[in-house]
Amino acid sequence: MAAPARYLEHVERLASLIQDGTLEAGSRLMAHRDYADEHGIAAATAARVYRELIDRGLAIGEVGRGTFVRTPETQAAAEFSQIGEREPGLIDLAFNYPVLPEQAAQLRHALRNLSDKGDLSTLLDYHPHPGRREDREMAAKWFSTASAPIDAAGIMVCGGSQHALSVILASLVTRRDLVAVESLTYPGFKSAAKLLGIHLAGVPIDDDGIMPDALDAVCRKHAGRVRIVYTMPTVHNPTGSVMPLARRLALIEVARRHGLLLVDDSVYGFLEASPPPTLRSLAPDCVIEIHSLSKSAAPGLRVGYLVAPERFRERLHEGLRATLWSASAMTAALATAWMRDGTLAHWIVAKRDEARLRQDLARRILGAWPIKAHHTSFHLLLDLPKHCRPDDLVFALARQGVTITPLAAFAAPDVSANRTIRIAMAAPATIRQLEAGLLAVAQTLNGPRQRDALQTARNARPSP
Repeated sequence: MAAPARYLEHVERLASLIQDGTLEAGSRLMAHRDYADEHGIAAATAARVYRELIDRGLAIGEVGRGTFVRTPETQAAAEFSQIGEREPGLIDLAFNYPVLPEQAAQLRHALRNLSDKGDLSTLLDYHPHPGRREDREMAAKWFSTASAPIDAAGIMVCGGSQHALSVILASLVTRRDLVAVESLTYPGFKSAAKLLGIHLAGVPIDDDGIMPDALDAVCRKHAGRVRIVYTMPTVHNPTGSVMPLARRLALIEVARRHGLLLVDDSVYGFLEASPPPTLRSLAPDCVIEIHSLSKSAAPGLRVGYLVAPERFRERLHEGLRATLWSASAMTAALATAWMRDGTLAHWIVAKRDEARLRQDLARRILGAWPIKAHHTSFHLLLDLPKHCRPDDLVFALARQGVTITPLAAFAAPDVSANRTIRIAMAAPATIRQLEAGLLAVAQTLNGPRQRDALQTARNARPSP
């Protein structure tokens, strides 16, 4: 029993030194083997100490460079969390809030129409766990395609895609199971899995998405433990890739070989005007599809939808009951109205146009560095020059009132992120505000005082 206590003593001592600023933000910790020699512990124990610091968000490991202390700003960015209100004047390039200027007026109009309905009082009642029939029927019609129609019985209304993901994990996965994810994956899914004590296995990706051969290897390595594969095949977050048909078919073949359930998160899929056939249309018996109106409509709406094969519906209904009883009938009714009257369709076209405009602006300002993005998405990946660490850039920009996200926020467990950042371009209300934020990024990287700014970030101590 002495070893674990000794291990925890080292963790707490280093955590205290980081939190009180003795170990400066951005400073490099000694190699774990050197730390082991200096303190008379096993190298494996030292590596475990460093891993715990990384898991707590107090440090980050970079391949070939070492382990570095994190600032509170970079810790928050890497955790992809939003606890407080956004500060006035902040240029948010971390979160995607693709809300069009005219949407507020259209919301007022929709609320007036909703209040004029004779059955308004029914929205205050309890409703079936998968949602009201009229909401499910409208959503089924909206998300159906000619090759893959949806029965209203197969759709469930959720409190956003984050709720849908949590319901899937809580209902269909045990702590013994592994969930396979792309090596770069949605941070919210990582958070949900962590909360439930579910382990994730990262699978390598390329420009076409998750690699089927690599997934097959992961399944063989963990024989019988991988039950679910979580993927974003259409406008992936953060890479923006769209999985081609051949890759989708190969992925389904591996899923069938190992008895896997594929979870297709389509939250950004609306941004691709001509997508390949959906995974559900190709394999309806082994795919759960997630849709959300957080991006196509507005994040504050908190409405999402699950489309599931019949064999999983009872357990998913139990998950809905246990976590939310049923989604808000009021917001679901708004979503239904916008689907029915063409408002949502109009927004989608307008948002694709706006995303294309913002991508073009970003490439004009940041074109000196390698960029990876979908042409009508609201985010991009930017590779940084060799002298620049993502954490340093995050902190340097935070001091200027600009927030960005290091790629480490999206890295699956035990996957090392490279010198890349994600820039989200939907939150700035105007093109001028976005331009100011992008110019701040460019000037910090390439301006006359770039090295001074980054050196200041390295030397700054964490806030109390």
